[in-house]
Amino acid sequence: MRISNPQIINTIINLNLNKPESYDIWTFPRDTNNSMYISVSPVGFQNLTNYLHHWNISYEIIVSNLQRAILDEKRDNHLRRVSSYLRTGRNRPYYKSFNEIVQYLDQLSQTRPYMTVEDFGYTAEGRPMKGVTISSDSTRPIIWIDAGIHAREWIAPATALSIINKLMRPSGQTLLKHFQFFIVPVVNPDGYEYTRTKYRLWRKNRARAEGEACIGIDLNRNFPFKWGVGNGASPHSCSDTYRGIEAASELETQSIIKKLKSLQKQIILYLSLHSFGQYILTPFGFSRYSYPPYYQKLMSMGKKVKQMIQNRHGYVYQVGSSSELLYEAAGATDDYVAGELKIPYAYTIELCDEGRYGFLLPPSYIGQVGRQLWTALSVLANDIIPN
Repeated sequence: MRISNPQIINTIINLNLNKPESYDIWTFPRDTNNSMYISVSPVGFQNLTNYLHHWNISYEIIVSNLQRAILDEKRDNHLRRVSSYLRTGRNRPYYKSFNEIVQYLDQLSQTRPYMTVEDFGYTAEGRPMKGVTISSDSTRPIIWIDAGIHAREWIAPATALSIINKLMRPSGQTLLKHFQFFIVPVVNPDGYEYTRTKYRLWRKNRARAEGEACIGIDLNRNFPFKWGVGNGASPHSCSDTYRGIEAASELETQSIIKKLKSLQKQIILYLSLHSFGQYILTPFGFSRYSYPPYYQKLMSMGKKVKQMIQNRHGYVYQVGSSSELLYEAAGATDDYVAGELKIPYAYTIELCDEGRYGFLLPPSYIGQVGRQLWTALSVLANDIIPN
């Protein structure tokens, strides 16, 4: 549902924290003229609408039956998958399973001399964490891209795969003359597979913290920079933003940190892909009005990306720090990269859409979202090409 009065944000946040099984905030309003999107259980819906009616607050039901929408997405994705396997002559991208992603990467690397695939860590359930290096010169600066840290954000891994594909084409050679790429298509494989087989809207990983009631840690609240500061993460294990029992408690977090540190001296640009909302977000997220050293440059580059995406693709993104445009988020990857590792340029990019489909973005959008991110990457890379 969409609520058109942001004055009740704190009320909704409190509902979400106190009864996470009933309320799930999907996105916050960008400003006082915008809306917030939440999913609500049948019991929670009655309580919430009573509150909204009492205070004469308007709302709109966008999807009346979320389970039906999930089944529609599943059917559409299956048809596209079958079409792809039958090789009907039409290129119909679909949301791949983790095993299909692994197979795709392995096959691609066998025919591409500049591409290698490695297992740089393992998850709580024993799945490999796959990293892709694309490079023609190991001395060049590195652009790091990761995706899928939040399990339900399917468009993010699909977009990372699209970027890998584009880098393998002639159009990618210009970037490879100046940069290397290290890409992690799925940071959270366990959670990703859980969304495919059990619960489509699962967000966290699948580990259980010792002594805690609920499974899962929000990996994007688990990194050791300003971990647990303020209201940027939850100490409650049943919350979708549960930060874990301590900083870097999770295997996935530890593996990402180890790999980042091994490449730290060469990484010049860090991009973390998420959905949804259409935002180009800069650090820092742990607190409002806290900025990294290169903040003005990050904003300038981000505004160029925004303008180019709007000109070429007709989509409008917003640019700013995550704590100011959205909400505080302590222990996030981009904060860690900028604040702890001192990597100069770091962004979180929230991909399409603005809320019509949310996390259930149809697979028919994969191509156009990939093109948007390619535009963003090209603009950013052009701004930081070494002299």
